[in-house]
Amino acid sequence: LPGPVPTAPRALSSRHSELPSPNRDRCMPAVLTPRSESRARQYAPSTADEANRQSNTEEEEEEEAADSATFHPRGGDTTTNNKITPESSASMTSSTASVTMDKVSIKAVPDERSVFERFADNVNHALTGGFFRLGYGVAKNPYKYALGSFLVCLMLTVGIFAPGLTNENRSEKLWVPSDTQAQDDNKYVSQFYGAETRFGEVIVKKAGGGDVLDPAVFAAVDTLVERIEATSMQWEGATIGWQDQCLKIGATCAISHPIQAFASAADYDTRDEIVQTVNGGAGVYKNLATGQPLNLDGTIGGQVLDANGAVTSASAIRVGFLTKTHETIVDGEKVDERGDEFERKLLDVFEAGIPGVELTFIVSRSFGDEFGAAIQSDLVLLQAAFMLILAYAALMLSRWDEGCVGSRVAVTFSGVVAVGMAIAASYGFCSYIGLFFSPLMNVLPFLLLGIGVDDMFVIMNQYDHMDPTLDPATRIGKALASAGASILVTSATDVFAFLVGSNTTLPALRNFCFYASFGILFIFAFMVTWFVAFLVLDERRRARSQGDVICCFVTKNQACCACCAPREDKRTRMERAFGEGLGGQLVKPWVKGAVCVGFAAIAVGGFIGCSKLEIDADVNDFIPAGSYVKDWFADTNTYFAKLGDPIAVYSRAMDVHTADGAALMLAASLAFEANPYVAESSVSSWIESFNAHRGATGAFALADLHAWTTTVGSSGMPFKGDIVWRNETNNVPNEGIISTRMRGNHVKSYKSDDKVKSMDSLRDSLEAVPGNGAGDVFAFSDSWLSYEQYKSIASEATRNISSTMAGMVVIIAILLISPKAVLIVCLCLCLIIINIMGYMHFWGQTLDSVTIIMLIIALGLSVDYSAHIGRAFMEHRGTPDERLKNSLADMGVAVFNGAISTFLAVIVLSSSKSYVFVTFFRQLFLCIVFGLGHGLVLLPVLMSLFPPKPFDAPAHLQ
Repeated sequence: LPGPVPTAPRALSSRHSELPSPNRDRCMPAVLTPRSESRARQYAPSTADEANRQSNTEEEEEEEAADSATFHPRGGDTTTNNKITPESSASMTSSTASVTMDKVSIKAVPDERSVFERFADNVNHALTGGFFRLGYGVAKNPYKYALGSFLVCLMLTVGIFAPGLTNENRSEKLWVPSDTQAQDDNKYVSQFYGAETRFGEVIVKKAGGGDVLDPAVFAAVDTLVERIEATSMQWEGATIGWQDQCLKIGATCAISHPIQAFASAADYDTRDEIVQTVNGGAGVYKNLATGQPLNLDGTIGGQVLDANGAVTSASAIRVGFLTKTHETIVDGEKVDERGDEFERKLLDVFEAGIPGVELTFIVSRSFGDEFGAAIQSDLVLLQAAFMLILAYAALMLSRWDEGCVGSRVAVTFSGVVAVGMAIAASYGFCSYIGLFFSPLMNVLPFLLLGIGVDDMFVIMNQYDHMDPTLDPATRIGKALASAGASILVTSATDVFAFLVGSNTTLPALRNFCFYASFGILFIFAFMVTWFVAFLVLDERRRARSQGDVICCFVTKNQACCACCAPREDKRTRMERAFGEGLGGQLVKPWVKGAVCVGFAAIAVGGFIGCSKLEIDADVNDFIPAGSYVKDWFADTNTYFAKLGDPIAVYSRAMDVHTADGAALMLAASLAFEANPYVAESSVSSWIESFNAHRGATGAFALADLHAWTTTVGSSGMPFKGDIVWRNETNNVPNEGIISTRMRGNHVKSYKSDDKVKSMDSLRDSLEAVPGNGAGDVFAFSDSWLSYEQYKSIASEATRNISSTMAGMVVIIAILLISPKAVLIVCLCLCLIIINIMGYMHFWGQTLDSVTIIMLIIALGLSVDYSAHIGRAFMEHRGTPDERLKNSLADMGVAVFNGAISTFLAVIVLSSSKSYVFVTFFRQLFLCIVFGLGHGLVLLPVLMSLFPPKPFDAPAHLQ
């Protein structure tokens, strides 16, 4: 080797120790804030330390130097000085060469790290190096990066307006899998029988309770019907009355009530006349205008029967009707403004009431009105939640030991703006690629704000732990090197998980996952550029001792009170609470055992809850308490418990008039009536009625069927709307029939599982009909679109949660590398989601489309609680217990603050009346409780029991 050879590592160390620090004189600020002075003392080597180092043996010095040569970006780590000293530089030299007095030989020291661990170090070096360079660049040119971020956001946001967001609120387009049989059948039925009709219903009870088979109650019902049929409105310069708006079956409006069985008011002026007619059977209790039997169970509710099955009294009367739809396209959305306005007039009639009776009622617009009103009333709560998050973040991010100078309200607000930019960019980008916007996206800002605030805490936490004597660019670079890698783990995991979750058959959930994944991606991008740029500008403001927000005022940079003064141990109270307090307890062996046993018991409860979790969806859940719709649901479930959702059996593209066709239709009709999930008395079959009319079965002439359904006064008139002819022009039916329909009702069912069984059972019954192998006769109901959703919930929940978890495992494995760390973090994530699902059962919740969404959101948020602590443990060196305490003191504070800021908003939502927000509150509450518990308690304990090797120190950060 050229040049003189040092005789011992100590000589080399002594000579190099006299070298001045290359950056200290140039970068040291002229005036340090009290907190900076405290931090500077932490990083400056003392005389006593130097004496101790000189007294060490050569072997001890080499070991100490090897440790100190490793950089740790956490100031709270007592195993490092967070900078390279001359002594550590010499020791690194001595650790790579063996020097003798008589002979110089260079010998490589065996690398004890495995290939896998070296690969992990290389990945970590690449990540931290990239973020260091990014942070350094932002610190040097904050205005350029802030402007660039804003321009990118602006270009993406334009997509909201051009081409524009496509709003979608039709339930069949949001919550029904696109490849189901019900969707296909719905297209066929809508083509030939028109769009879904609007409905209305009024349940009449005697004031104060009692028997409704009373002349006074029937007179009140007659008055109610008269007012319904007298309803009118002005629309586009014309008067629209009941006859214009009602759906007509044949020549009469589709309305059903007991008064139709009486020719005049004189026929029901005594109770005996009413009871006799009601018990008269189909030949007596019928619509006198059409001749069709009235459904006793559908019109008279709460029946009391005698020993012979005759009705002796009843508690309620139902008036049901159908109206037409007149849909138009407004801003890309299908709306029926005319139908909504007419139903508003009807609601005015019902709300006015009828003397002597009580009314509960519903119309098609009621669901949207009441659900929308609940959401609207919660907007104030949502705004309050946002303000709480902002206030808490500003409070906890500020450095109050510097007084008004240390306030960080402005930089906190810039972080919230970054979240808003990400939301706008996500909406615009999704609009560009053609993804529709749904009401479900209303909860997305809340999710993104929680993730964004968490990223803010992590970045600021790392910045405050950096050596304050460094020049600003280097300090920002080092802070972002650690924080950027940490939030990259959580952001990449969330993005990938949501993208994997988009592989769902529920359109609303699929689009939500896309919007969420892009939103999280943009939050990450704007946090490491826009937010960091404003952090740099805010630090310049602090260096000038200017006040926050109103920065034109220069003030003292000192604590306003003793409680805010910097502490001698250089750590905040929260850092001590998590490091020495919580961490100090968790390092005790008996505490570790108790933690493992306690969380195992909690997991057992979670597994038990998961095994009992039911799949159930009730539209009643979406209606807020106190709504008139709630009252209607209660009455219909109490008094009309026999008839369920309407159902129909259709034929398509078959010759029903031939012998085989007529036989198939008759067999299908009988199978329809015989199905255990169909109320037999509800079935209205055109084929059976036509056979009874002509007194025969088998083949028939199309002209006879046409005449029977079109002749005024004929018994076939009510079936006119059930037969679709190829050509009715000039009364020529000989071109054949396109489709026919037989109507009925399911039996009443309350559980989603029973409703799915009723759909599958009727399909099976019709498929078993001889001659129907091609499926020419099929059943369909508008309600089956919802049933298909219920049917898919179990598979969708399994698919989405498992695929999301798989995606998270992949990303965590790529970014953490260490098998032990990956397994422990993923174990905690699995336990968190199992406990959320299990304990939501004990909280009275079931699996439905809303809870699946909330589970995905909770899973996305829970990653932050475990991944940040896991990576912090990997960055610290020392004994396992030291790494536990230092990782909690360092990253535990940021994780806790991020969770608490979300928790404050969740508490506000607990008073909501909306099912969506109540579910949101419960799921996030469980997510925060279990997420913090596993992330701050169980994970550090498992990491200390099975410690993965720490990352090697990146050379560029040393």
